[in-house]
Amino acid sequence: MAIVFLTSSCTYENVEVEDISGVTIQKLDKDGISFTANLKVTNPNGYKIHITSTDADLFLEGRMAGKAKLEKNIAIPANFNDVIEAKIRTDFEGGSLKLIPIILGAAVSKSVNLQAKGTVKARSFIIGQKFDFDYTHEAKF
Repeated sequence: MAIVFLTSSCTYENVEVEDISGVTIQKLDKDGISFTANLKVTNPNGYKIHITSTDADLFLEGRMAGKAKLEKNIAIPANFNDVIEAKIRTDFEGGSLKLIPIILGAAVSKSVNLQAKGTVKARSFIIGQKFDFDYTHEAKF
């Protein structure tokens, strides 16, 4: 009887990101970009899910900027349906010379078109899952 209970209690339902809003640039300079985003997330599972890493490319105004990395892991509570803040950092690959016009333009207009494309790793206990994503947003300073 205990085995049936344990097996049924470990079922996994996909975590959904329903919306991404409030993308705000914290820092944009010659070395890289740091920004935050509010993720509207639903975790229908009865246990916490941890977002542990990303393998994503970040594009500024359509130009490859570098790899987007979470500044810290994200914990999504059990049975959760609300907003969580994600903090992301990208260090520009190969220097920022090709991005200088974009950085200057963003400084003047106080916004930049961000695209992040790749995968996110999530895990709980021993269960792990990768999710693909492709997100574009006009981010404000």
